[in-house]
Amino acid sequence: MPVMQMCVIQMPAMPMIDEIPRLRLRAWHDQAAHILKFGATKLQRIPQVDGLRAVAILMVFAAHAFGVRLFWMGVDLFFVLSGFLITGILLRLKENRSAGGSYWAAFYLRRIRRILPPYIAFLAVLSIFWRVPWSHIWYWHVFFVPNVPLALGKVVLAAMGPLWSLGVEEQFYFVWPWLVLACSKDGLRRIALTVILVSPVLRGIATPLFSTHFPIYCLTMFRADALATGAFIALAASRDPKWIVRSRNPALICSVSALALLMGLSILPSFRAAANSILFNSLAYSLSAACLGSLLVYALGTQQGLLHKFLSAAPLRYLGLISYTFYLYHEAVLLEAGQYLHSRTLIALTAFSITVLISVLSWHLFEAPILGRSVRKQIADFRSRSGARFWPVETRLQSPIVVAQALSINDV
Repeated sequence: MPVMQMCVIQMPAMPMIDEIPRLRLRAWHDQAAHILKFGATKLQRIPQVDGLRAVAILMVFAAHAFGVRLFWMGVDLFFVLSGFLITGILLRLKENRSAGGSYWAAFYLRRIRRILPPYIAFLAVLSIFWRVPWSHIWYWHVFFVPNVPLALGKVVLAAMGPLWSLGVEEQFYFVWPWLVLACSKDGLRRIALTVILVSPVLRGIATPLFSTHFPIYCLTMFRADALATGAFIALAASRDPKWIVRSRNPALICSVSALALLMGLSILPSFRAAANSILFNSLAYSLSAACLGSLLVYALGTQQGLLHKFLSAAPLRYLGLISYTFYLYHEAVLLEAGQYLHSRTLIALTAFSITVLISVLSWHLFEAPILGRSVRKQIADFRSRSGARFWPVETRLQSPIVVAQALSINDV
């Protein structure tokens, strides 16, 4: 079905307030139904999302520091989280637009303030410590396509390698807001599901066209299914607020099954990213998206247990908070530490410590002030030590999409 046939302009019937609300949730457990009521108090963070973000950055770091197999999935987890959060933000802005609120300015100004300052600072630091041939590569970064040089094998500085995933997300930010504004939620769900189903086929068809795995690995058109998975979760939950809680057990089964299949297939020599095989390219990234998307559903729908306690732990949540800057710098610090140290473990420990220090200083002295986050607000964000405390005290039921639609500080 053509996209235009799926797009139906949908105007919300009820206006929303211009200020970002904290959604006050009340639930009466009647076995079959939960009744949601909304108020307009202050929004807090979703602890599990910060915890998952920390898991993602730890996986990426371990993959680069130790070459841990399958931990390339850490970047995919970032994509799933981004698709979920950004879709929730855009849905709220779309509803606010009918009441006179801004859509484009509110979204892109927030993206600019969150992404560009640390990004520009990182590039400036690179220019100080490394010889960066800007005259040959400036346009990749000015036009938000830093994933293209990796696809073409033209990365001139290894420390800039991780920037490819920022290119994927930036390109997602340019396309998805238009679709959210133009299409109904049903149309958006169909688009997201289509991307999820078509992506493995597209990767399989395109694999023989490339001599290396990098184009399939880092070009947005081939990796959009992870973003679409997060978006689909947000849209499905927006249709039925009970969906997250009802789906948590099937999601756990799906996540474990997909991971088991990935681990089983990884014994095959052809099931490696570097092999650039049709089997890996068509299947591995889809299994990764299924595994991590299901993990997100389970984490959001669970209020107790080891996973919930782990993801809600304050140290892990804090690492998730500073994960963006950590991601920017970790490869550069690993490379620099490797110039002076010769033990892989010592290199990793040193690089991890230095990168955390850089990220902490950047967040508190640079990023948070730009975002308007005072020290008092930052402390208040982390006073809730569990997902249940994040949600209003009247209930233990979660409706993550409702919070995602009002999201501001649990940003990506």
